[in-house]
Amino acid sequence: MKKMEPGHIIHYYFKRLDKYMEKMKKDFNEESIHLFRVEVKKLRAFLRMLRPGMEDPGLLKFPRPFKKMYAIAGKIRDRQLCLKRMNEYDQGNDNRSMDTIQGWEKEIEELTGKKDDFLSKGELAEVEEKIIKQVPVIVGDALLKNFFSQKLGAIRQVISGGRYRDAELHSIRKSIKDITYINGIFRDDFKTPLPFLRWNKSEVKKAEDLAHTLGLFNDSCIALSFLMPADIKKASTGKKKYLLSVRQKWLTEKRKLKKEILKELPAINLNIF
Repeated sequence: MKKMEPGHIIHYYFKRLDKYMEKMKKDFNEESIHLFRVEVKKLRAFLRMLRPGMEDPGLLKFPRPFKKMYAIAGKIRDRQLCLKRMNEYDQGNDNRSMDTIQGWEKEIEELTGKKDDFLSKGELAEVEEKIIKQVPVIVGDALLKNFFSQKLGAIRQVISGGRYRDAELHSIRKSIKDITYINGIFRDDFKTPLPFLRWNKSEVKKAEDLAHTLGLFNDSCIALSFLMPADIKKASTGKKKYLLSVRQKWLTEKRKLKKEILKELPAINLNIF
């Protein structure tokens, strides 16, 4: 593989972060937040890959103000997804979940009001500069293989344990996403495919499809966390019954996704090099 300069890759993604951060701050719509968060995840995966070669790995972590901004964006997105789900379910049902919807809308309004907690363009540039000063000059195959080996090891550990609870499935998702993010950075963004990666196009697609299904499963877990039985009990009798039916529908969707995941998982080739 052609040796890439980490600083160049980091700069490329900070430029994209800046672009999507400014879009997000304008309207906080679902798409803007999604694009911003994806770029953060790609860059975060790349920085995690670099840390084993650092004397002080902590220097390649995002600072607290950046993490706070990312967390607020995530909270807004979670509530937007719940609203979307609920509005789809509410069609023709006389808005029986209106109180719940209004509560989520109020929370979104409060979160978007924290715009002052978001970094300015100058502050984002300072974060980039500090990180680039710390990274090694080049990134070679050994660092990449070590990173992938760690992620594959985490997946194998879950499979060998045979317990697929929400936390274990989330662990598999993070590991697969880290592999596909790093592969995509070199293959798609920098047109430098990883020569040691033995996955063919079909195997890459299987991994990406599984990551997508795992993402839908994670979204269903988040949605259910916003409609807990303890909260439903506070509703009036009529609304309580309706909200319980909504929760049951979401639970059914979650279980269906879990079955799909367990069906797709054995098809993933874990011998990638």
